[in-house]
Amino acid sequence: MYVSGKYQGSRSAAAFGATLSVMLVAGLSLVSGCQRKDDDSILARQRLQVIKRTDQFQATAANGKIAVIVGGGVVVTADLQGGALARTVLPGTPALIDVAACADGSFVALDFYRKVWLAGGDGRTWTAQAIPGSWRPLALTCDARNRIWVVGSGTTIASSTDRGVSWAQRDLKQDAMFNTVQFVDGGNGFITGEFGAVYRTADGGATWTAEARISSDFYPYAAHFITASEGYVAGIAGAMLRTRDAGKTWAKLDNPSALPQFGLTQAGGAMYSVGIGGSVQRLDGDLWRPVDYNGRSPNFLRALMPVSGDRLLIAGASGAMQMVPVAAGVVTAIAAVTNAAVAPASPPTR
Repeated sequence: MYVSGKYQGSRSAAAFGATLSVMLVAGLSLVSGCQRKDDDSILARQRLQVIKRTDQFQATAANGKIAVIVGGGVVVTADLQGGALARTVLPGTPALIDVAACADGSFVALDFYRKVWLAGGDGRTWTAQAIPGSWRPLALTCDARNRIWVVGSGTTIASSTDRGVSWAQRDLKQDAMFNTVQFVDGGNGFITGEFGAVYRTADGGATWTAEARISSDFYPYAAHFITASEGYVAGIAGAMLRTRDAGKTWAKLDNPSALPQFGLTQAGGAMYSVGIGGSVQRLDGDLWRPVDYNGRSPNFLRALMPVSGDRLLIAGASGAMQMVPVAAGVVTAIAAVTNAAVAPASPPTR
C-alpha cells in the first residue's frame, strides 16, 4: 500500500546482503552475531566499500523493491529482494535532506540548495531539476498522482506535475518555516511548521487551510499522520504530541527520556521514533518507551522506514544504518561504522 511518499505493508523477502554484514532471507530472518569472526572481518571490509564514516544519512524511502537512503551528496540503494547494496555520489555539492517514493515506483530527493533529484525505480541514476526562487526548501513528498510537493521557508508551498520541469508556488506570506509535508491519501494532506503551524488540505492540495496552532513555541522536527484524522509530531526538548481530529487539537504524550526525536513512522501497528543519542522509542498508549538494542551507538538517528510488518530500517549520523525487528522489541545492528558522538546536523548554509 502506498502512503505519502512511502510504501507501507508487506515487503518482498528482503536481504541487505554481505555488504552490511547481515542477510535477510525469504522469511526475513536475521543472520549476524552468530557468524564466525573471520567472516565478520570480510563482511566489514565489504560494508565499508558502500557505507562511509563520513556519511550523514537524513532520510529514507522505499518502493517495495528498492530502499533509498540519502544524506549530503550520497545515495545508498539496497535491493530488498536480492540484498545488493550500491553507493552513488552525486555530482557537484548537493545537500540531500529528504527523499520520497512516488506511486509509480520512482524516487525524488530534496536538495537544500533548491533542487530536486529524480531517479527511476532502481534508484541508481539521478538527474537534477532546479526549484525557482530564493526560499529554502526543507521537506518534500510525492503524492498518489506522482506530483512532487516541496515546502520550506517563508511558508512556501511548491508543487510540480512534470517531475520538476515546472513549478507552481504559493507563498502564505508568513515569517515562518514549513518543516514537514505529507499526504495520507489522494485528498488529505498535512503541513507542519514553525510556531506550531498546521495546515491541512482535503482536496489534494488545491487549497490549504490553517488549523489552530499546536502552540506558539512549538517547532516540529518530525510529523507523521497515519490517517486523515490521527497524526503525531515531535519537537524541541523531546516534546511529543498526538491529534485525533485532523490537527484541530493536540494532546501531549509522555516522553520520559526528553530526548529530541527526528523521525516518526508506524510499523506493525505501533508508532516508533528515532532521535538523538541513537534513541529508538515505541509508543505504548500515551507513553513513549525506549527500545533497547544491540550495538547501540551515541550517533543521532534521523531516518526510519518500515521494511516489513515487523522490521524498521533506521539511519543517521556517521554512517549509522540498522535494522529493527520491531515485533520482538529488539534492535539488531547491521551497520554502525563508528561510535563517535556527533551533534544533530543543521541544514547547510551558504
